[in-house]
Amino acid sequence: MHPGPPAPGTGPPSWGAPDPYAAAYYAQFAPKPGCVPLRPLTLSDILDGSFQTIRRNPRSTLGLSAVIAVLQVSVLAIFQVVVYSVLRDTNSNSSDPNQVGAGQLLGVLSSLFSVIVLSAVFGAVLTGMLTHVITQDVLGNRETLGSVWNRVRPRLVALIGASFLVAMLQLIGLVLFIVPGVWLWGALTVTVPALMVENIGVRAAMKRSRALVRGTFWRVWGIRALGAVIVAVISGIAAAPFSILAIVVSGQGLGDLSDGNAGLPIAYLLITSIGAILTTTFTAPIKAGIDALLYVDLRMRKEGLDIALQQAVANRMPPPGPRY
Repeated sequence: MHPGPPAPGTGPPSWGAPDPYAAAYYAQFAPKPGCVPLRPLTLSDILDGSFQTIRRNPRSTLGLSAVIAVLQVSVLAIFQVVVYSVLRDTNSNSSDPNQVGAGQLLGVLSSLFSVIVLSAVFGAVLTGMLTHVITQDVLGNRETLGSVWNRVRPRLVALIGASFLVAMLQLIGLVLFIVPGVWLWGALTVTVPALMVENIGVRAAMKRSRALVRGTFWRVWGIRALGAVIVAVISGIAAAPFSILAIVVSGQGLGDLSDGNAGLPIAYLLITSIGAILTTTFTAPIKAGIDALLYVDLRMRKEGLDIALQQAVANRMPPPGPRY
């Protein structure tokens, strides 16, 4: 006979109980006041929870994401204009084709490096801001933009510093050594959520992330990688119409855009920037949500956070009324 629902206040049986029905019991009757059930999370829980958080908190998630997207795209657009301007001046003042080729290569590598670093930093900052929204939504609480800003503001410098340091370490490790970069990308997954939730320093947050990920590295890395692929596919599909429209309106093809002498058409830059803002606004919270929910899941699995959250939810629930 399958077990029935737990009595009020008693909670589910122990996760390590030998009862063969314990896991199914725990999964079925774990409360779900917010975006995810209060138990160790599955892959589908984490992916669905990141979308559920956006649906349940559209103003705070999409609002924060829109602000970060505007800042990110504006910085990248300015940098792109400067790079194209420098390349155009270099090409027009030089008759040596080898020098021109080197200049173009340097510009492409600089642009790629800056895009990766800036995107990682802005993405991590957004993760830090949305961590508060997500961890509160796990308990069924809704956050406003004002409350999120009040929570993040005292930690903003540490958040930016941690975001930049983690992004640089991962990129340098990936470019120079490959394997350390892959390891760092997984080991430092929950640095930003740990920094924000536990109110600790940057170095302590990095150590905390490594400790939480230890023993489940490939699971964490795989979930994060799958989330990155999903976000990349959605972004590519959403950005494609803007790229096509930009080429049609600007009257220049991809070959023209790669020509250092042509410069960067303003119409092309404007349309692709609008597309990038809209795309980032809707996809960045998904990626941030996955990192934040991975942090919650790791603490549930290793520290029994799910039991503490269940007790917190049970204590605030009103007593059951009389049955008629």
